[in-house]
Amino acid sequence: MLTDKNTGIQKYILDRICEIDDEIVNEDPEYQELGKPVDECKQQLAAKLLPEDVKLLENYERSRVSQVCRHEEILFSEGLMEGMMFGYWVAAISQGVDKIKV
Repeated sequence: MLTDKNTGIQKYILDRICEIDDEIVNEDPEYQELGKPVDECKQQLAAKLLPEDVKLLENYERSRVSQVCRHEEILFSEGLMEGMMFGYWVAAISQGVDKIKV
């Protein structure tokens, strides 16, 4: 995950991803609707388990979600960086390197 050692564009990208998640994704009606069956299934499963097994399920879910979040961070940041490079080269080819403002 993002640490205090990360700086520059990568930190900006990951901070922005977190802001989008907080401000847009969580408020999206379709996203909320897709989460309902997941919550219902988890509640049904937890009701059938012993308390120590519920704790194990919660630990599994926390670990899995962390892994998925890291996967998305890598994809988004790498995709954005490659997109920026692609955009730079398109601008360089169409306008010339000396006219590009970075």
